[in-house]
Amino acid sequence: SVPIVVVDCYYDELDYDCVLINNIQGAFNATNYLILCGHKNVGYFHSRLDISNFSERADGYYKALRANGISTSHPYVHPVSPTSDEGYRDMLRLLESKAPIADAYFADNDIIAAAAMRALRENGYRIPEDVSIIGFDNLPVCKVMEPALSTMSVAKEQLGAYAVDFLIRRIDGSADSPLKIEIKPQ
Repeated sequence: SVPIVVVDCYYDELDYDCVLINNIQGAFNATNYLILCGHKNVGYFHSRLDISNFSERADGYYKALRANGISTSHPYVHPVSPTSDEGYRDMLRLLESKAPIADAYFADNDIIAAAAMRALRENGYRIPEDVSIIGFDNLPVCKVMEPALSTMSVAKEQLGAYAVDFLIRRIDGSADSPLKIEIKPQ
């Protein structure tokens, strides 16, 4: 009986209005951008944390590879913790293992991308000359990093505005069936 609008997640079994990020399209566009920049080996820093947003971003990454005729079977997908310290340690372990490193990476979020950049730079890689990285979420840290992190920007204000609009419509009784909308990251 309480009006509810769900933001940034979706549950098939629940009938609520939902305002979401189009994670598949955002990851597709990020990966496709790296390919269009001429990168032949585009890897993926995939979060160790299993949540639907990251699963959708994985779908977008693989979809972009397939759309460009690039094999999805390669050694450049690396699980990384989505926290700064653990992600950094995961990246150091990856580099110590001498795993092959791609010339570009899509990262599930900006925290993973920042941790990867730090570990790569400390191990002699130049960003973006040796390894290009694009993140997701456009966190404030992206602008203060050196170099600044390329990222997919999520219109958080727009997400909030739609959620408030949906909630008002639920409260005043003007809403019909539950709606699900997705905002495209830029």
